This record gives sequence, structure tokens and C-alpha cells, in this order.
Amino acid sequence: METFRSNKEAYVRIMKSKFFITTIISFVLVLVFGVMILHKTIIINQNGHQMEVKTFAFNVKSLLDKQGIEINENDHITPELNTRLKDGDEVIIRKAFEVKLIDGDIESSIFTVEQTVEHILASQNIEINEFDILEPSLEALVTEGTDIKITRIRKEIVYETHEVPYKTVTKFTDELDHGKTRKVQEGSNGLKEKKYEVIYENGLEAKRVILEETDKIVAVEEVIEKGTSGFVVTSRGETRRYSDVYVMQASAYTAGYECTGKKPGDPYYGITKSGTQVRPGVVAVDPRVIPLGSRLYIESMDGKVSYGIAYAEDTGSSIKGNKIDIYYENLADAKKFGRRQLKVYVLK
Repeated sequence: METFRSNKEAYVRIMKSKFFITTIISFVLVLVFGVMILHKTIIINQNGHQMEVKTFAFNVKSLLDKQGIEINENDHITPELNTRLKDGDEVIIRKAFEVKLIDGDIESSIFTVEQTVEHILASQNIEINEFDILEPSLEALVTEGTDIKITRIRKEIVYETHEVPYKTVTKFTDELDHGKTRKVQEGSNGLKEKKYEVIYENGLEAKRVILEETDKIVAVEEVIEKGTSGFVVTSRGETRRYSDVYVMQASAYTAGYECTGKKPGDPYYGITKSGTQVRPGVVAVDPRVIPLGSRLYIESMDGKVSYGIAYAEDTGSSIKGNKIDIYYENLADAKKFGRRQLKVYVLK
């Protein structure tokens, strides 16, 4: 009986030992299998820079926490933070960066992960209109510190009416004394309609281009006549109007042979170039300066008595330019006159 009991107890001990060993082995296998399941190799791609990590992290958030990678609200993570990780997964992190956006006269800072101007504007629901100016272009790549500037352009057609001041026109006339004026036509302002293309930049007018001009009322000129005719007071106190005045070198002549080369009996003796009979008051002139037939007033410039009224009816071979020859009836008076400087007025 004792032998049988001993064998039974030995058997029980053996069975317990086997169970214990089996339990230990099972636990080790489960532990090893669990470690194999929980231990993963993950690729972290942060802004294009890849890093391979071994981790027991359960999801993306715990992985980033273990790696000390901080995520801000504007950063972009793929897959999402609560996504369960599997061996070989890749976690892509696009860290947001700051750009300055100047939209018209409004300036703001934007944190974004987008890489081009076009994508940034789309993410902000900002539209670019036909005439707007964008710097840099839609296709331009954007980095930290980039400034994006939008100049808002608006065009409109504007009609405006402008007053056109009348012009004053001065016309000279010898019908008036020198220095006197008279108005012969009243002036009146006109009206002109102008069609503009007005260009606004960020709400402020930047440029205005005239497209068309139309006269609604034509301006009427004011016409002023101004006198050019002078007047001279003769030695007798008479006022005479003149059109021209000359300072001339004067000499004297007679109808005799000494001055004309003709003697009494000559059919042309005493006959002027104009065909008139020579007489006191007749003078010889250069017709290119003073036309024949002109009535003159000859004024002394040396304090002597003025010759007075004269008539340009004759010429002389030596009378050229600003020269004048005054007729006297006798040679003694002509020689006494000599040569003098006179002021000659061409009367009207």
C-alpha cells in the first residue's frame, strides 16, 4: 500500500512539474509573440526628411509624443493622430510656416503647409480677378517669410462735363489810335464732355485716361481790336494820325539845272516823278520806303522850325533808303537847309 501511495504522489508531482513548465513556455511564447506584434518599424517623413524609428507606440499620437515631435493646429499629419500603427507605416508631417498676405490694403499673417501661391490662396478662399496684380505668380513656390501681394485693380468708365473758358483774341487795326482798344465780339464759355477710363488700385484712383471728347457747346472767342495808328501834334497844334514814322537823313533840292540837270524850256523841267508840277511841300523819297502819293508831316529834330505837311511825289537818283529830299524854289534856300536829320510821319 505504501509503495502504491508513493508512486501516486510521484506521478502527481511529475504532472504538476509538466504543467508548470508548459505554463511558463506558453507565457514566454505569448510574451514573445506580443512583443513581435507591438514592436514596429515606422518611417517618419517630416517636410521631406525621412527618419526610421523602432517603436511600441500604439497610434500616431503616441509615436509623436515618444519622439518629442510637437504638432501645431496648422500642421498637416497623415494619417490622423488617432490612427493605429502597423509595422512599415509612414507618418508624413508637413509643418506649417508663416507667410505674409497683403490683399489690397489689408495685411495679415497666414500659417500654411501649402507649397505654391495658388494653393495658399485656394486654401484661404481668396479669388484673383481679371485685372488684379499678383506678386509672385500663382505658380511660384512659397517658403518661410514669403510675401504675397495682391493689388486689387478696378476699372470703370466715367463721363464728366468741363467748362471750356473762351479765348481772347487781339486784332490790330490802324483804324484806332495807338494804344486804344475796343471790343468787337463778346466771348462765351463752352462745354466739353469727356469720357474717361478710371483705374483704381486698392480703391484709390491711380490713373485716368481720356477715351473721347465731345463738344456740347462751342466756346465763342472774345475779339478785341487794338489801335496801331499813332498821332502827332503839328507845329500848328493840329492832331494828325499816322501809320508809320521814320527818322531820315534829309537834304534839299530845286528844279534848276544844279539839282536836276534840266533847264527851263525842257519839257520835263519842274515835273515830278508822279507827273505833277513841283512846288513847295513836295519831297522826293525812295518809293520802296514811302509810297509815292503819301501825305507826310516832317518834324524837326534839332530845335529848328518843322517843315510841316509835305507830299511824296518825286524821286531822286541819290535818294535811297531812309533819305528824303525837300523841294525849295531857290538854290540859296536849298543850300541853307543843308543836311539834317528829320522825323517823317506817314499820315493817314
